Amino acid sequence: MVSKSRSGKESLVQHGNELLRGSIRFFHVVLMVTAAAAPLVVASAYIPISISSGGGKATAFIYLATTVILLVFTVGYAEMAKRITAAGAFYTYTTQGLGKSAGLGAGFSILAAYSMIAPAILGGFGFYASQLLHQYLGINLAWYWCSLIGLALHVVISYFRVTLTARILGVLLAVEVLVILIVSVATVGQGGAEGQDLGLLSPSSLGGAPAIGIGFFLAFWSWIGFETSAIYSEETADPKKSVPRATYIAVITLGVFYALTAYAGLIGFGSKAEGEAASATSNYFFLLADRYTGHFIHVLMDILVVSSFFACSFAFHNNAARYLFSLGRDKILPSALGKTHRAHKSPYVAIGVQGAVAAITIGLFAFGGADPLLQLGTWLPIFCTLAVIVVQFLVSLAVIGYFGKVGRRSTADHLRTLVAPAIGALAQGVVVFLLWQNISFLAGSDSLVVSLIPLYVGLIVAIGVGYSFWLRKYRRDRYERIGMLREEEDEGDEVAPVPLVEPETSS
Repeated sequence: MVSKSRSGKESLVQHGNELLRGSIRFFHVVLMVTAAAAPLVVASAYIPISISSGGGKATAFIYLATTVILLVFTVGYAEMAKRITAAGAFYTYTTQGLGKSAGLGAGFSILAAYSMIAPAILGGFGFYASQLLHQYLGINLAWYWCSLIGLALHVVISYFRVTLTARILGVLLAVEVLVILIVSVATVGQGGAEGQDLGLLSPSSLGGAPAIGIGFFLAFWSWIGFETSAIYSEETADPKKSVPRATYIAVITLGVFYALTAYAGLIGFGSKAEGEAASATSNYFFLLADRYTGHFIHVLMDILVVSSFFACSFAFHNNAARYLFSLGRDKILPSALGKTHRAHKSPYVAIGVQGAVAAITIGLFAFGGADPLLQLGTWLPIFCTLAVIVVQFLVSLAVIGYFGKVGRRSTADHLRTLVAPAIGALAQGVVVFLLWQNISFLAGSDSLVVSLIPLYVGLIVAIGVGYSFWLRKYRRDRYERIGMLREEEDEGDEVAPVPLVEPETSS
């Protein structure tokens, strides 16, 4: 970058804490949000579980209802995104709306969630990759070695420019979505096993749901990570327009996609759907493919389920790295985490640290003889999902607080920044309660480790809040940097932190 010295001559200045601004286009943001949602994982795992033990015949309607709830949350979230551009996303939003202590509590919680969900999903990647190698190539390689190889690829690819990440996720996602659409459209087009049943898309279907709470939780779980759009805002061209639009598009398209997939799954087996989903959960969608499309699609899905887990864990690996970077740049965590590569502008130190955390996590579960799907791939995601939903609850409140400071001038402003986030907060609170009530079922275990998951989340939030109190007393300079906004004064100049917004004066 170029800056001017006192003599007026231009000199080359290397800034070591700036991401590659303007490198990501709108389409890339949508791709990365969708990749984090892992559509094939949802189709092959979450939807069959919901059909058998959660929403039952109401599963498709529950996905539509969840889409509406998340759209209401997105209204306030998008208004924040129009005002605030920061890699810290939820952490920064919560700080700006609720204060530094709440912000740091949210920041620690979301960091822990993303940092742990990356190796958790790598457990699924390792499991299916190991099966794939054995089934088609006759190679026997333990799941944890497959997971660690996948992690090594994450670190190497993430080290380079973020556009490379977007391209890889884009290719994997496009093929994955296309295959699911082929199966779903073929199933619906052929009328399923017993013909169309549009009643499955109406509220009346809720009457036959075995466990509505579990159905709604699994639906919310399917969208985890849609905050990705804001995490990349500093690297996005025109972020104050691109991020809100990308979030709306991701929520709506995923919602329609999930509902169509769930509807196809339900009519594909007709009145036997719930029983079939219970007996063949992990193979449910594969059996659907065999019945309505042919064995070639089944084989392709065997490969794509591996790439889906890879793309999903890759997205969360990058999310976690950017939270580490943001907290390091704010000097809340070691400042080395806030460094970016001189050439690639990637947060390479944070990427390496996240890789080490993931490797240790995978190693501990492997050393303990844990099942990569039932324990590593289930227990940790429950913790991560609960942490994210708690933070989304705080963000909804933060929207109300932030716009209470900057002011609301019209009825539309009140609807977007007061009513919508209040409804969003209520909805997130209900989901937290549903998770708490059904945690043993979702984990497949009633062990003490699982039962204490809500306590772990609360403890991490408390550590963040407590650390903010310590900083306020002993390191005031660092305390003032919590969740600070960073705005470009001039293109190519240093980026400086700016203080919390002050209420606007009325004109």
